[in-house]
Amino acid sequence: MVTRRARKGYGPRGTTFTELKAKDFADLIKNDLNDEIDANLNGFVRSVVNDLSNIGTGANSVSVSPVLTGFFASSWKASNTYIARTDKIKDFPRWNKIKKGNRKGFRDRLKPGFRPLIAPRHPVPTNFKVNQPVYIGNTVKYAPYALLSPKSNINAYLQGGATGVFSKSLNQKIDRFFTDKRPDIRVGAEPQGSKIGYLRQ
Repeated sequence: MVTRRARKGYGPRGTTFTELKAKDFADLIKNDLNDEIDANLNGFVRSVVNDLSNIGTGANSVSVSPVLTGFFASSWKASNTYIARTDKIKDFPRWNKIKKGNRKGFRDRLKPGFRPLIAPRHPVPTNFKVNQPVYIGNTVKYAPYALLSPKSNINAYLQGGATGVFSKSLNQKIDRFFTDKRPDIRVGAEPQGSKIGYLRQ
């Protein structure tokens, strides 16, 4: 026997079929919007890693990461988990063979005939979600010292206070990737941990 509720067109939990269709439509829009935000987040993460790796730096721009051998700039990584600092340059022949000066006052320079090599070592994933933490950090053991180098523009990049020829800033990038609906992004830098954390609250 058909109940009165069913004859009147009521669905689960007392909703009408029309209301169900409206809810399905709203869910579809919400899912599409979330997909768009996730795509923006993944583009944002890749762009930040490229900046920190000094990839695509224009002729009138200053590098974000300090460069000597290029090992530090090549070692930025994005992940859903904390970035561990474990890599030593001596274990990577491509960079270890780049010889630095050994005289006092010349240790921050390369020997004649050697050039830095910037070749990112960690592919950037494309499956980040706005409801998950994303960490961008450097995997080299000496990362805290590189962050404090006079050649480093990382703090200026993070704080968005750079002027002059240094045109990159994280705030500008956030505005470019999240123009409409944007996740709540909190940025923090830890010199000892060499990480930049992005969290959606």
